[in-house]
Amino acid sequence: MIRMTFRQRLLTAITGGRPDVLPWFADLTYWYYAQQRQGTLPPEYEGQEGFVRLHADHHVGYYLGYAAVYTEIQENVSVSSETEAHLTTTRWQTPVGEIWGQTQYLPATFSAAPVKWPVTSTEDLRVLRYIADATRRTPSYEAYEQHKLIAGDQGHPTVLPPRSPVSQMLAQWTGATNLSYLLADAREETERTLETLGRSIDSAFDAILGCDVPYVEFGDNLTGEVVTRLFERYQFDYYVRRVEQAHAAGKRLGTHLDGTMHGILPLLVKSGLDFIESITPEPCGDVAVEDLRELAGPDIILFGGMPGAMFAPPFTADDIRRQVELIVEHHWPHGRFILGAADQVPPNGDMGLVRLVGELCEELCG
Repeated sequence: MIRMTFRQRLLTAITGGRPDVLPWFADLTYWYYAQQRQGTLPPEYEGQEGFVRLHADHHVGYYLGYAAVYTEIQENVSVSSETEAHLTTTRWQTPVGEIWGQTQYLPATFSAAPVKWPVTSTEDLRVLRYIADATRRTPSYEAYEQHKLIAGDQGHPTVLPPRSPVSQMLAQWTGATNLSYLLADAREETERTLETLGRSIDSAFDAILGCDVPYVEFGDNLTGEVVTRLFERYQFDYYVRRVEQAHAAGKRLGTHLDGTMHGILPLLVKSGLDFIESITPEPCGDVAVEDLRELAGPDIILFGGMPGAMFAPPFTADDIRRQVELIVEHHWPHGRFILGAADQVPPNGDMGLVRLVGELCEELCG
C-alpha cells in the first residue's frame, strides 16, 4: 500500500477529505527557539531546511514556518526599540502623538511578557488609529514559495493574516484589563479603533487571497473565558466577512483557539470557519476528548488534541499512548480531525514523544 505524504495528509484533511491515517502535525517553533538560545540545537537542524529535517526525523508534519505573502511599511511612523536587562521598550512616534510599551524577557521560560501596554487612554487610541491607517501592505510571494519548496513532502507552510481587531488589541496593544476599561469609559472611540484596525487588514487579506495558498489561519490566540463576549459583539461579523472572502477565492479559513473552548467554540463554528486549530482538551483543557465533537458539531475540522504540556514531565510515554488511543477511538471513525500539538511543544519537551505520536498514528490507523 502506498502511503500518503505528510503534505498530502494535511491538504486532504484540511479540505474535508479522509487521509490514509490520522495526520500528525506539531508546532516545534518554541522548542526550536529555546534550543537555539541554549546552544543545544543539533547543527543539522539549523536553518529553514534543518527545521523541516527536524520534523522528518521525528515523524511529524510541518506547518509552521510562518510564510509572509506581503511586505509592510508604515508611512510617517517611527518605530524604535531598546533593550536593557531583558526589558525591551518600544516606541511608536507619529504626527499625532507617541505610544510606548515594554516587554520583559524571561530566561527561565524562553518567553516574553508585556509589563506596560502601549494603549491605555483615548489619546493612545488616536495614535493607534493613525498607525493602522498609515500601514501599507504590498503582495510579495517569494518567501512563501521558498517555504513551500523547502517543506516538500513534509507539509505545507501556514499563512497568517495580521491578528483580527479584538485579538490584536488583547495581544498587542491594550491587554484585557485596559480594553475593558476603554470600552466602559470610551466605547465609541474604542469601537472606532476596532473598525480602523479591521479596515487596515484589507490589503494583507487581498495579498493572501491573491496567492495559491490552499488554507489561511487567523493567529488570534482565542480563549473562551476572556474572549467570548468580546468576540460575539466585535469580531464575529469580521470573521463572517473574511470567511466569505476566503471561500470566494477557493480557500479554507481557520483560526487558532489555544485556550478554553466552552462559550467560544460554538460561535466559531457558527461563523462559517472550515477548521479550528490548537484544540486543547483534557488533561490540560476544559473539554474531554470524547466530548469535542458534541460541542463542535459534525462538520468543522478540529486540529489539535495533544496538549503541548504532555510532551514534558510529569507526563510519560504511557500518557501519550492513552491520549492518542482516546483520540483515535472517538475521532478517527468520524474523520474531520487533524492530530496536533496544542499549542506548542515546550522547551523541555521530549522529541522522542513527538516521534511516538506519529508512530502510534501509523499503528492505530493503518
